Amino acid sequence: MKKVVTFDIYGTLVNWRKSMGDFLDLFSPELSDEFFRREYENIKNIKDFQPYSEIIVSIAKELFIEKNIPYDDEYGKGLVISFSKSLFFPDSIYALLKLKKYGYKTGIISNTERVLIKNTLCGLEDLFDFIVTAEDTKFYKPNEKAFTKAYEIMGVDMKDVVHVSAYPEYDLITANKLGIKTICVDRYGCSWAEKIKSLVDLPEFVKDIYNKPKF
Repeated sequence: MKKVVTFDIYGTLVNWRKSMGDFLDLFSPELSDEFFRREYENIKNIKDFQPYSEIIVSIAKELFIEKNIPYDDEYGKGLVISFSKSLFFPDSIYALLKLKKYGYKTGIISNTERVLIKNTLCGLEDLFDFIVTAEDTKFYKPNEKAFTKAYEIMGVDMKDVVHVSAYPEYDLITANKLGIKTICVDRYGCSWAEKIKSLVDLPEFVKDIYNKPKF
């Protein structure tokens, strides 16, 4: 049995809310919360695949116009770059290093593009055995196919996986429906059955899960 721990990255491993929020706050403090709300609604309801960078730019342009802020292309481009340069939470680095030491395979399932996640991971790609984006699967989480196709690409059985996210709405609810073992890292006060306060606690938590006979 392959022991595989997969992650959402933006908001779970890296702090996209700060990087994108700080950029949006340069122009108005009213943009950030609404941007993230609309991003989720857009992703959840999308019918035909569209590159994530285009989605970011479209939402930003819509918001700027609504707030009567003169829009130019550099706003959208700057927001996309800010997203791709989101910094890792310190506990993420520790947890990934420890999981690799323990011999687990690690992977990412992300609502993004290859070029953007390449910028985010710059120098840290070796911490992951699998990196799968929406560009690869042509589906966005929380769509079930974003998960099933990702694990198909990885060549792993979902019953052997533990998936970690800070977001029930993007990841955990869908993964749970698919029979995947899930863990919530409590970055935003979400409610979930299996929850940890910090990824520092993740390696030992994962060991306990895999050591349970029913796994």
